[in-house]
Amino acid sequence: MSKDYLLDHYQTQLDDLDQDYKKVKEQKRVEQDGPTQNKLERQIKQIGQQMDEWQQKIDQLQEERQRQSVHIALNTLIDILRTHESQLELIIQAYQQTVSHWSVPVRPDTKTVETIINELERIVQGQSSYTAREEFIAHVVYQTSEPFLSNDLNQWGAQHRAGINWLQLHTQIQGVQNKRLENAQPAILVTIVRSDEASTQAQEGETHYQTNAWLIEDIETYRSQKTGYHSLLASDCPEAAPCLLENLLQKITDLLNHFLVEQRRVCEYCQNYPQVHVFLPLELMHLGVDVWLLNSVTNRRPEYLGHDHVVVIRCANRYDRNYRKGPSWLNLWKRHQNLLEESATDVFVLGHDKDLDELMDILEGAVQPDSKVVGLRVNQAPLNIEELCYELLDSGLPLAIWPRCDNLLTLSPKTELSNLLDACCLNQLPATVQGKRYETRKKKNSPDCHIGHHLSLLWDDPYLVPPKSA
Repeated sequence: MSKDYLLDHYQTQLDDLDQDYKKVKEQKRVEQDGPTQNKLERQIKQIGQQMDEWQQKIDQLQEERQRQSVHIALNTLIDILRTHESQLELIIQAYQQTVSHWSVPVRPDTKTVETIINELERIVQGQSSYTAREEFIAHVVYQTSEPFLSNDLNQWGAQHRAGINWLQLHTQIQGVQNKRLENAQPAILVTIVRSDEASTQAQEGETHYQTNAWLIEDIETYRSQKTGYHSLLASDCPEAAPCLLENLLQKITDLLNHFLVEQRRVCEYCQNYPQVHVFLPLELMHLGVDVWLLNSVTNRRPEYLGHDHVVVIRCANRYDRNYRKGPSWLNLWKRHQNLLEESATDVFVLGHDKDLDELMDILEGAVQPDSKVVGLRVNQAPLNIEELCYELLDSGLPLAIWPRCDNLLTLSPKTELSNLLDACCLNQLPATVQGKRYETRKKKNSPDCHIGHHLSLLWDDPYLVPPKSA
């Protein structure tokens, strides 16, 4: 480190004054003459004031030097990250992973190196033994497969953060995070949306769809801070390429297992199964996403997504910029939050799409200010789920439940739905539906006699949607 001559000069002046201060103070101690003591006292006071002035200069200079040092360090760090721009997706992911648990309102959707570093500098270290910037670098060094990037960051650390070991710091951070995530409620958000470009280019007007997915470490943290999320599909990977629906459904088992493996890797010590939210366009709302297979067809019993996971469908059109009923949706979701302890039966209105005009009247009455309805209940399989969900979207109601079949060998779907809604409060409904689906693991509860194979639950939470950076 180069010598700071100005700071040394200031310190020499202060040291000389300190010696004078001690000398005069000793003289005053042994002096017997009163007037001389007063003179020495004034001299001590004057030297003390001079010492304070030099100390202030030293403090100001040190602060300036510290600012300069930090400025140089940050610029060097930005230059390093810019040099490895090919790793930008990993860098953004490391940033999101870092800010997910710092209770500071930073921007989670940053896409440039400069903004990432600037946002990290806004986070106060507090009681933590490391800064947000240091955590971010530790994540990058741990996750990157680019040796030149990790080498450059190690050299940066040796120069600007002496004694630090990024991999050891990452291990320390993971220990803290694992403990925090033990009781978190993770979620996997899966989107299947129409690819207009691919569909336009396709022959015979075939519709192509594109898949994307994100892991949410903890639903409550994401709702409030929009942090703690990870992309599960790279934009340039083959699985994200547009394809026909039948081709997409053929590979859905492999995709789901990939998502779940990643969730277990990131949230290794989490004690809760992730919820799975599948966002679908109106024309695909008929899909039974809860009965997507997690294992291949063998002699063993089938394992469905809905057996262990709360699985809900979401309408992708809701978070589309063209959705005009956003205010109604938000207001009705707020109503839902005030009714969580109410019986589920009391907050759903009965309707069907046999007569769309009648359905519109029912929904219009349901959303009135004096109503406590937040969802639509359909006792029979809809005739046209796309039309029904269109009217649902137009009303703003965030919840709906319906069967995907009309005939069961045991109880009717109507009776099954009544029993299910009577059995729980609104807050417990997703878990109650999941419990009903779990019962289908047994052979006796086959598709022709058990409602758990045929339940669709729409649960459109406006604060749990794919990241804006998508």
